[in-house]
Amino acid sequence: MITDDWRPRAAARGLGLRDLSPLTGSEVSGLDLSAPLDAATLDILRAACVERIVLVFPGQGRLSAAAYLAFARQFGTDFDLHSQRQLCHPEFHQIFVVGNVVEDGRAAGAPKVGLNWHTDHYHLERPGRFTWLHAIDLPPVSSATRYANGIAAHAALPVDLRERIAHLQVMHSRARMFVHAFPDATAAQMAAERRLAPDVVHPLVRWHPDLRRNGLYLGGEWGSTIMELPAAEADALFRRLLAHMIEPRFVYTHDWRQGDVVMADNRCSLHRATEWDEARFQRRLHRIILLDDERPR
Repeated sequence: MITDDWRPRAAARGLGLRDLSPLTGSEVSGLDLSAPLDAATLDILRAACVERIVLVFPGQGRLSAAAYLAFARQFGTDFDLHSQRQLCHPEFHQIFVVGNVVEDGRAAGAPKVGLNWHTDHYHLERPGRFTWLHAIDLPPVSSATRYANGIAAHAALPVDLRERIAHLQVMHSRARMFVHAFPDATAAQMAAERRLAPDVVHPLVRWHPDLRRNGLYLGGEWGSTIMELPAAEADALFRRLLAHMIEPRFVYTHDWRQGDVVMADNRCSLHRATEWDEARFQRRLHRIILLDDERPR
C-alpha cells in the first residue's frame, strides 16, 4: 500500500514539487534522470505517481535513449515489446516511437497512436501499469496530452450510478483498436494482431491495489464495449462515463516542452494526445510501457 507522506519526504531530499491541477498531475524538479536513483527517491516517485496519476520531469533534453530506458528499469522490467517492431527504436525495442517520423523513406513512428481516450494496453490480460513519454521533437503549436483521473471521477459519481456499474465488465478488443491506430495496416497484419491479442474482459470499476480505492477503468474509445447490456444502452453508458471522467475538474492537460519526461499510472486513468499539423511539422515522443503484474480486479 502506498503511504501518503511522500511530499515531506520529497522536500527533505531537496526535490521541487508543484501540483499542476487540483486532482491530477505534479511536476518534480531537481532530478537528473540519466543518473541512477536511490531506493528512497524511487519510492517517493512511485507514491507520487500513484496518487497524482501523472508526474512531469522537465529539462531532460540530454537524456539518451539508453539512459531513458535505464531510468524506467528502476521501476520494473516487464516492458511491452510492440508487435510493430519497425516503429520501435532501432537499438532499444522497449521504446516505441509515437509521431509522424519518417526515416530512410519509410514510417519510423506511429502518428495516430494516442489520438483517442484510452489507458495503455487495456487489451491485454495484464495491461499497462506505468507509461513514460519523452519529448524528442515537437511542433510549435498543438502539442499536448490530456490525463484524466478515474479514481476521483468514480468517487464523484452519484451513488445510484456507482451501484449500477459496480459489477459490470468491459470487453476490450485490440483488433478494433488496431484499425484506428494503424489505418495503413494490411489484412495480414490485422489477422496477426487478432491472433496475438484476443479480446479480453476486465471490470469496469477497478480496484487500485496501491491506493486501496475503486476507480473507473473504461479501456479505450476505439476498442472497448460494456457487456451484459443491450448494445445501445451499453454505448450510451460508456459515453456517459467517459464524458464524466474527462470533465475539466478531473483532467490535467500537459503542454509539451522539449525534453519533458512524463510518467503516468495507467490503472484507473485515461489519456489522449492532441492532433497537430502532420503535413508541416514533426512530432516524436518515445514511449515505454511497463506491464502490470496482475489482471485488473
